[in-house]
Amino acid sequence: MSDSDKLKGLLDGSIEPSEIEEDPALYSMAERIYGRDALEEMGVSRPAKPKSHGISVSNGNGGVVLPEADDALEGPPDILTKQRKPIFSIVISLLCLSIVASNVAIGIGSYVPLCQDEVVPKDLAYSSSATVNDGNLLISWTVTGMNISSNYSISWIVSENGSNEIVDQGGSSWMAGETVRIQTENWMVTKPPYTYLSVLSLEGVAIAYSNGTVGDVSTMADVGDSGDGCDDNTRLLWSELPEYNDLSSWDEAGTGGIIDGALMTVFGLLTLRLMIRKR
Repeated sequence: MSDSDKLKGLLDGSIEPSEIEEDPALYSMAERIYGRDALEEMGVSRPAKPKSHGISVSNGNGGVVLPEADDALEGPPDILTKQRKPIFSIVISLLCLSIVASNVAIGIGSYVPLCQDEVVPKDLAYSSSATVNDGNLLISWTVTGMNISSNYSISWIVSENGSNEIVDQGGSSWMAGETVRIQTENWMVTKPPYTYLSVLSLEGVAIAYSNGTVGDVSTMADVGDSGDGCDDNTRLLWSELPEYNDLSSWDEAGTGGIIDGALMTVFGLLTLRLMIRKR
């Protein structure tokens, strides 16, 4: 049935109720002409409304369906779109910068005792004296400032007749149980002048010498300062980090090397970049 036939049947009442129910536009027209109550009495039900996929906006031509906005495409609230500054990274970068800077200024060794001084103490002293009594040459050696439980030894060469004839060539070794040791040896001699040369060793390494003649004993070499220790060298050399226990891995604070400058620059720029990072 054409639209004109449907309209004619609606006006003269010859149209079937089922045809009205099947055509929403025709039902709407019939509702305006007869009223909803009259249609219900005639057994005409309202057409089922199709599932809506959008918002209907009437424009006089039956309406235009506008799609509803998709929630999944909506952007998150502004507060969620803002990128948070990497606080943890800033803290780590500042910590590294502080460590490098303090190492240059006062030295890590000032508050973290990583360095170990050399075995030889600064106050180690070695001396000797010699006398002759009734053909008996008596020599005494004195060692002070020894390390407890360290191995020491004294080796000597004793000669007479102006060092032309060797009287004895020997030595003595011990493990230090005290900080001071006095050792005395004697030999029978007959031809003056009498001379001797002695060497003090620590753990097999010569650290001091003493020689002389009877009546004019002189010290050829005594142990002096072994160089500045860990207390005077508190700046860690980053290039020697794996050997941080050795004194050679440390230097005086107040100055810095190329590596110190490079590390300070890197951590400084990194910290600045993280702090001014755009939200």
